[in-house]
Amino acid sequence: MGHCNKIILVFLALLVSPVYAYDLSPSDLGWKEKGDEGYYKTYVREKKDSGTGEVLMIGVVDGSPQKYFAVVGDYDNFPEFMPYLKYVKKQHSEKVDENKTYNYVFFYFASPVVADRFYNLKLLDEKNANGKKGTYKSSWTLEKGTYRKTPADPEISKYVKSGDKAVETAFNEGYWLLEPLEDGKKTKITYYVWTNPGGSIPDFIANKANTVALPKLMKAIQERIKNPKYNSAN
Repeated sequence: MGHCNKIILVFLALLVSPVYAYDLSPSDLGWKEKGDEGYYKTYVREKKDSGTGEVLMIGVVDGSPQKYFAVVGDYDNFPEFMPYLKYVKKQHSEKVDENKTYNYVFFYFASPVVADRFYNLKLLDEKNANGKKGTYKSSWTLEKGTYRKTPADPEISKYVKSGDKAVETAFNEGYWLLEPLEDGKKTKITYYVWTNPGGSIPDFIANKANTVALPKLMKAIQERIKNPKYNSAN
């Protein structure tokens, strides 16, 4: 095949194939790539002195950071689109300033194969995060204080059936980082979580479940952002 023909074939291939020129690699060390879907990648990392590893997802998607921030902060409606979530209740909100708000939220998961799980999170939702205009971040840790609730609490028990049989998640910390690209037409999404479901589930199964959940999560938020209710977030 002539040199010119090769150039033409390469050019045609570029026309019909998506080209992802964005850097989807982690900013810190120790991560092992687990999956590559083209527009997003998933990673795992062993955590010292813990059998439960960390998971990371980095991708570039259509839509503004504002809209994705509205989706991942739509806590009370999570059961409509987040996998396995049966019930969510925002217990309290505390505005720090015009850019920062703490939200205390109860989450209840109904799993098809193991006992139901629940946890309480203290979430810091930030606009213009890290001093970068147009960047949004939602980070969380377990809430173990005033706003911790259980399925047995009267205000929650009427919405869930398992009561004290549900298992409280051992630990859960993570974040969404949403950064603008192409003047906000696209968003670089970074999702990190370190969690263990608790109970008698072995660590290797927990690690597998955390990794498998990432593509489902990405699909869920991409479908949800199409809902017209978030259009006003732009």
